[in-house]
Amino acid sequence: MKLVVYRDAAELAEEAARLFRERVAGHPDLALAVPAGRTPRRMYGLLRDWQAQAPVDYGALRVFSVDELCPPAPSDGYFWRQVRSEFLAWAAVPPERCHPFRVDAPDLEAMCAEYEETIARAGGLDLVMLGLGPNAHLASNEPGSAFDSVTRPVRLLPETVGYILTDEVIQGAVCDRAVTLGIETILKSREVIVLVSGPAKRAPLERLLESPMDPAVPASALRLHSRCTVLADREASP
Repeated sequence: MKLVVYRDAAELAEEAARLFRERVAGHPDLALAVPAGRTPRRMYGLLRDWQAQAPVDYGALRVFSVDELCPPAPSDGYFWRQVRSEFLAWAAVPPERCHPFRVDAPDLEAMCAEYEETIARAGGLDLVMLGLGPNAHLASNEPGSAFDSVTRPVRLLPETVGYILTDEVIQGAVCDRAVTLGIETILKSREVIVLVSGPAKRAPLERLLESPMDPAVPASALRLHSRCTVLADREASP
């Protein structure tokens, strides 16, 4: 695992956006799982601004979700709605190449199994971009998630639901049920990039880097990945 520390959140977002464009330029049909949340928001804004100045062709990307809340979140997905409005709306990725979680499916277990099959048909995920939860959760894999877990429905802890509700862009009710890429699914990807920003993330980042590798600290599993980079700002860096 490689840790790179930047001066502030703006510099972190700039490097994340640069890496994003670099990976797409090198592999236009990248199979990419993209995050929602506060930390990626600056990155998406920069990507949009840079696209107007120096366009990159995003049209061949295969775009996957990292996780999603179940109803009563918006029917088009609480997290996917952010990805769609902040990235897909201007990136011109064809709808058939976008793979949101279908949280309105009558059988979420079957939907998640089908999602794993869709990833497999894509040849696996080339890149997973993630944030880091305040309790060191990874995607929506809460403490206690097995390292060999695959894409599945999960129950969120009250502290995680409360954290989601503190986002300045509130999109409606937040359910304590979600679906998520599993830890094993993430570890099978060819590359993982984790974005970590702000003083609230200092303790979970320290646990990611230094705690024993244990399901109690889901993000510690990333130390098993052969190509994982953590981009952090100084406020988050332990």
